[in-house]
Amino acid sequence: MAEVSIKGLHKAFGDVQILKGIELNIADGEFVSLVGPSGCGKSTLLRIIAGLEEESEGSISINNEPVSGIRASDRNLSMVFQSYALYPHLSVAENIAVPLQMRNLNGWQRLPLVGRFMSGAKARTQEITAAVMEAAQTLEIEALLKRKPGELSGGQRQRVALGRALVRKPAAFLLDEPLSNLDAKLRVHTRTEIAELHRKLGATFIYVTHDQVEAMTMSDRIAVMMGGEILQCAPPQIVYSDPNDLRVAEFIGSPKINVLPVEAGDEGRLSLMGRSLPLLAGSLRGPLQMALRPEMLTLSMVDPMLKGRVVHLEHLGSELFAQIVIEDLGVRLVIRADPAKYEALKPDLHVGMNFDPNAALFFDANGKRIRQVVPAKQLAEAV
Repeated sequence: MAEVSIKGLHKAFGDVQILKGIELNIADGEFVSLVGPSGCGKSTLLRIIAGLEEESEGSISINNEPVSGIRASDRNLSMVFQSYALYPHLSVAENIAVPLQMRNLNGWQRLPLVGRFMSGAKARTQEITAAVMEAAQTLEIEALLKRKPGELSGGQRQRVALGRALVRKPAAFLLDEPLSNLDAKLRVHTRTEIAELHRKLGATFIYVTHDQVEAMTMSDRIAVMMGGEILQCAPPQIVYSDPNDLRVAEFIGSPKINVLPVEAGDEGRLSLMGRSLPLLAGSLRGPLQMALRPEMLTLSMVDPMLKGRVVHLEHLGSELFAQIVIEDLGVRLVIRADPAKYEALKPDLHVGMNFDPNAALFFDANGKRIRQVVPAKQLAEAV
């Protein structure tokens, strides 16, 4: 098991800064996902933790022991790659056994024909075989041990790659977008398997993905990365409901969060399209941004706060999403509606919408979270 501590980590390729002062502490047995768009630096960070890349500045410690300058093979970490990296000419059992053979057998003992006759080789080989079988049983792939990778499905290859990582009994597992090559249905199944494996092992998992659904459903905490920085690291429900940056709010959540311009007047009272909201922004003045999740909006023709035109409907069976254009603002909103209203909603239909202003999220012009917005009634009572 391992506790991983990252402090002041920078990485540059020439003049291009890839990582900019990463600070992250991962507890023993925790499942942390590094999530963000392509090019944000998450895979580079994982490779530096693994020892496959060297940091430009900063430090990494595993169980309070600095590992900078220590070879990848000596860090006791197991990495699962996006491509699985299986040897096509070896059986499943032989693929899983490779890391143990490299660690426990010397060069003579690994020779194909005479190696098994070398001193100590038999006992060590038996130990390796037992460890391979234990990993296969954990992943329920005993029936695949004699097959070659070319005879396996994508999901089966993924299990073999996990087995090869598992057999080493590493201090931590590093997984670099391991589900990206699987189809949608298999991704759902495999992510459940990985989450269950984490609970069974109680090991530290550091998981890289660009898929927010994977991160939300599997992780103890999510580290949202953009532009080489960690914008927020928190449990999934906190990142979704209480983001501290507009970029986090827009990246996490599907459909994307709705953003509307609001104005803080002379007394700090907020207004939307000239209509006063029962909120005060303290000492803030001028333009701000209000964000609403699709489920925060409701269709209503009774004194609606917003009016718009339906431009597109997405019926997903248990959910209905309506895209509505607020023409006065030039903004397109997405609202989660009752699927029973599908027949009543049509493109070009004009509808009204309401929301609870107290549930909205507010950000400044730079996208930083504003937390001093309070209900006007609450402020009046306090005074």
